[in-house]
Amino acid sequence: MRGNAAVFKCIIPSSVEAYITVVSWEKDTVSLVSGSRFLITSTGALYIIDVQNEDGLNNYRCITRHRYTGETRQSNSARLFVSDPANSAPSVLDGFEHRKAMAGQRVELPCKASGHPIPKYRWLKDSVLLEPDSRFRQTIIGLLIESTRPSDSGTYVCEVWNNYGNAEVIGVLHVKQSLKATISPRKVKSSVGSQVSLACSVTGADDPEMSWYRNGEIISPGNNVRIIGIAHENLIMDGMAKSDSGAYQCFVRKDKMSAQDYVQVVLEDGTPKIIPAFSDKVVNPGDPVSLMCNVKGTPLPTITWALDDDPVVKNGNHRISQITISEGNALSYLNITNTQVRDGGVYRCTANNSAGVILYQARINVQQAFGQ
Repeated sequence: MRGNAAVFKCIIPSSVEAYITVVSWEKDTVSLVSGSRFLITSTGALYIIDVQNEDGLNNYRCITRHRYTGETRQSNSARLFVSDPANSAPSVLDGFEHRKAMAGQRVELPCKASGHPIPKYRWLKDSVLLEPDSRFRQTIIGLLIESTRPSDSGTYVCEVWNNYGNAEVIGVLHVKQSLKATISPRKVKSSVGSQVSLACSVTGADDPEMSWYRNGEIISPGNNVRIIGIAHENLIMDGMAKSDSGAYQCFVRKDKMSAQDYVQVVLEDGTPKIIPAFSDKVVNPGDPVSLMCNVKGTPLPTITWALDDDPVVKNGNHRISQITISEGNALSYLNITNTQVRDGGVYRCTANNSAGVILYQARINVQQAFGQ
């Protein structure tokens, strides 16, 4: 009908639909470009907007291409019968029953009808009227949804009406979360001989197949390797050797989808090392004393202080503090504000981590005041 819209669809047999895409349309022998009155949708349909008498004088064909072979084919020609406007109820030209999409994709839900006067449209999702916003927009073709989310899944109804009647298109949209794998922790720096644990979390699929790889080689459970969890999502490795450094990959599969993530595991000789920072000394009663222990190791060692084999207890006269100056390197301070005779003795700084333990000690002598 002149003034209305017309829709041509390129029918592809279901047996080969997965391998064939519509790449273009021709009017006679001239390729059509989307724009103005001629629109080619994402599903390969051709829309002619505001049909004119001359639109019925041409032959229309679709051209398809095989995804893998690149072979192109041209459909039979079709013509458009253009009639003068006459009052009529809406008649659906294009609609949908089911649509599937991955989260983040743009989706077009087609809904187009002819009729006179030109019909009006509105959309409902799960029986609730859809208000246009930055993601939902009504277009000439139907409803355009930007950056789909799983929550967009549901039943969509396109209501069409004019003075002479109404029609509707009902379809279901299913938005599936993209398959994604994420390994934690994101950065692993440990020491030779330590235990390393990696966890792989998966979104977008239930019960996926999961495999672990190191430097491209599959990892199998063994004496020092455990792969545990319902989906084999936890990799635990004991007694790590220097050769175990490298890229660790979690690879997941579900149906035709796959995803992966990887982290770099760096193993060092993480045995604690102490850079001597205090030595034997003699001090007077009442003098302040500051002892420092510079410690390096991977993982960062735990530092403790002792006096003559007894732990130093923090109090008003003894303060212990620690700062991390770089990854695997820390400074620990023991400060004595008002030294007493009882504070004399052998002070020991001990650094301990999973790679080993080391200590450093020196004697502090407090001179006894004359006459005491």
